[in-house]
Amino acid sequence: MINPHHLRTFITLVETQHFTKTAELLHMTQPGVSQHIKKLEAHLNCQIISRFGKKFELTEAGEQLYKFAQKQFQEESALLDRLTDVQAENGEIKLACSGSMVIKLYPDLLQLQKRYPELCVSMEAAPNHEILKQIKGNRVDLGLVTQLINDAELEQHLLGYDPLCLLIPKGFEADWRELMALGFINHPDGHHYAVQVLESNFADHFRGMGEIKQSGYINQLSQILLPVAEVMGFTVLPESSIVGSVYYDAIKIANLAQVVKEPVYRVQKKYRPLPKRYNLLEGILQKHFSM
Repeated sequence: MINPHHLRTFITLVETQHFTKTAELLHMTQPGVSQHIKKLEAHLNCQIISRFGKKFELTEAGEQLYKFAQKQFQEESALLDRLTDVQAENGEIKLACSGSMVIKLYPDLLQLQKRYPELCVSMEAAPNHEILKQIKGNRVDLGLVTQLINDAELEQHLLGYDPLCLLIPKGFEADWRELMALGFINHPDGHHYAVQVLESNFADHFRGMGEIKQSGYINQLSQILLPVAEVMGFTVLPESSIVGSVYYDAIKIANLAQVVKEPVYRVQKKYRPLPKRYNLLEGILQKHFSM
């Protein structure tokens, strides 16, 4: 019988493509990871990876073992779910999304955890590309992203939309000259949001973010509106991140001809079914991201 601990190490190594990351995720040493792989090869009497430098490729035998291991762990997970319904209300919910979505969703998720005390909600604020890396590395089970992806390992479904808002100081208008005089307050998703709004509403003037003066940068979501309130620039944020801000009364949501709604997609590993407890999220997600 193949040692399941060695198989888990092998699966994690294939999915991370990195010995050090595998060791960190499994709370092992890097030599310990190598030892598990050697023991698998000794047990199977064949080579499963071909190493070159710090990288490796799966051999044909390794590819077959990976498919076998995936199927075995999936079947074990499905069996455990069938054996007890208690798992539908306990365990960890690991979700990654943008900072603005964290603000929108986290209060409701905490209420969910209060309702089901055996749940543990873990949320990670990250940009789209980092969310996909975390899903593929099994650091989170579910992600919310705002761009279509093309990855055979991942499964993506449109969840709904989140309107994007052009935010200017109170008393100002959404006039191109005024915007250029103010300059742009950038943030981790700033250019991604701004391009969509400015292209749709200022097509005759907008030539890219490189042509717009940057008046500041802040990576703390709760503080992005402060320089706008202080008449130091304009910015673009999803509607969900604005309501409830302490700076709300000192800013203005520009009235634009073209309303831009950013799609929100839920993403998970295609061949890694989510535990039943994730069904508890459905109502919350539908509430906040309606079609």
